[in-house]
Amino acid sequence: MTAPGDDLLAARLRGFGLVGVLAILVILAGNLLIPPLSAVLVLLWAQRSRTPWREIGYVWPERWLRTVAIGLAFGIAFKLVMKAIVMPLLGAPPINAAYHYFGAIFAVTGRIWLLMVAHAAFDLTAVALIYGNLESAVAHLIWAR
Repeated sequence: MTAPGDDLLAARLRGFGLVGVLAILVILAGNLLIPPLSAVLVLLWAQRSRTPWREIGYVWPERWLRTVAIGLAFGIAFKLVMKAIVMPLLGAPPINAAYHYFGAIFAVTGRIWLLMVAHAAFDLTAVALIYGNLESAVAHLIWAR
């Protein structure tokens, strides 16, 4: 059985008051120490705040094959568009080691599996471009410098 104060803390962790905002900042700061730390902190926050996994996007896809196929297509297309069009327009060098996250899509769909597959496809496409020595070629595919 939980104490009334325990339920109040869980509710405050889920809200946008002082406790909720501090929790958000601690979670975001986790990556400053160790990159995957924020992921662990989110899971701890979800448990402590009694937030159902469904609310942080862990909803089973209705159709796995469709989710994987769309995620792969989206991840590959996103990587190539970013590398060939967007990054050169922003003046980024052809070799880019930065990682990109897919928070906006989760905010719209409320599901995380598609994003997990898309992120894997994005990263695997990046690795393929690096090991295939194709980064510069793709970066100059649309606008040659």
